[in-house]
Amino acid sequence: MRGVSLKEEPFQEIEEIFTEDEGKRGISKRLNSFEDYYKGLLSLYQGKRVLIVTGFTVPECLAGESDGPLGSIALAKALEDLGKEVLIVTDQYSKKILEGLKKVKEISGNIYSVPINVDEKELQEILNGFEPTHMIAIERPGKAMDGKYHSMRGEDITAFVGDLDPLMKMAKEQKIITLAIGDGGNEMGMGKVREAGIPFVFQGERIFATSSADYLIIAGVSNWGAYGLVAGLSILSDMDLLQEEKEEVRLLKTLTELGGVDGCSKVRAMTVDGLSLGSNLNLLLGLKKVIQKNLSD
Repeated sequence: MRGVSLKEEPFQEIEEIFTEDEGKRGISKRLNSFEDYYKGLLSLYQGKRVLIVTGFTVPECLAGESDGPLGSIALAKALEDLGKEVLIVTDQYSKKILEGLKKVKEISGNIYSVPINVDEKELQEILNGFEPTHMIAIERPGKAMDGKYHSMRGEDITAFVGDLDPLMKMAKEQKIITLAIGDGGNEMGMGKVREAGIPFVFQGERIFATSSADYLIIAGVSNWGAYGLVAGLSILSDMDLLQEEKEEVRLLKTLTELGGVDGCSKVRAMTVDGLSLGSNLNLLLGLKKVIQKNLSD
């Protein structure tokens, strides 16, 4: 891989995998920055307390979608296995899903749910109480230029979204390192590539988020970006921290049983962003191969 040192090469392989644009979203291969992924990963590896923000509501179903919670739970487990503290923050439509997934993965960190009309005082209390070194938003709605939250179709979903967007700015003001993972432009932290990304996103001017993360990871599917971080942490720690295929199936099954839906099809199915279970398992297998190739004997 020309221009990439041997030290960076496995991480470049990981990026190639999680940016695969099977769903034809149009921005992961164009706009993802290897530097953001790599430096964000190294910073996260050194972190002590990580605040994860996730949950994207599908209003028609009054439920959270499958993209986001699966990646958040996988990353939370990996971070805890590395001795770090984790707190996951969401709102009422994804709380039940995340609590169920937490039990499956046997995670000790708490799930904190905010009301739809949450104010900045409560957000500040979360930061003060947990004192995170890092905050990462994974497939979490981000406010657009009009101050509202939008679906990828341009629908105004503000009435169904707990207002967590200010956390990004508040965290940066407190010198908390921020990361974000998105796949469509309307997620928290994606403002870092807003101008470059607008032409490639449906109703981009209307829906593109404005908040900007220190390190932005743009994946083919946001869960895949989180799995990419887990794979990177595995290589850095010389431990395979990524779940096996059977566990991925169990987690997705649990999510659907708890009411989670596919964000594209808006139905309860063993799919994520309109992509089959097989596509998601193939992604895991690809990352597993990179991990195994780079672990010590």
